[in-house]
Amino acid sequence: MSKIANSPCGLKKEQNARHTFSTATIPFDDHTDYLSKVTALLEVCVLALDGQGSFHSKTLNHQDLDTCVKTVLEMAIEMMPHDDMFKYQQILAILEEDTEGSHFPDKLKKLLKSNADEKEENA
Repeated sequence: MSKIANSPCGLKKEQNARHTFSTATIPFDDHTDYLSKVTALLEVCVLALDGQGSFHSKTLNHQDLDTCVKTVLEMAIEMMPHDDMFKYQQILAILEEDTEGSHFPDKLKKLLKSNADEKEENA
């Protein structure tokens, strides 16, 4: 039982000042695997909305299709890698040496300016 509780995957309880939440951890091999799984969730929603509007399985016929699709869409939105994309834009700006770009890190910009000023003083 403790092996299951210590597993990095599955539900983990988190408590803040007012509530106890459970956070699910889902393993992914890499960013491609991550995006393909998010895409699959979105595709399932499109197929569900494009269908007849009801479940054919007897075990699911009491479920509301709209509620189920909304839940999956909310989950897919929460899974989108917004922070990763911001970091990716910063990496691109650094590699392209776009010091005037909005994604170029301010600390690195100041460091480069400081080094350039120091070189001018020593020249």
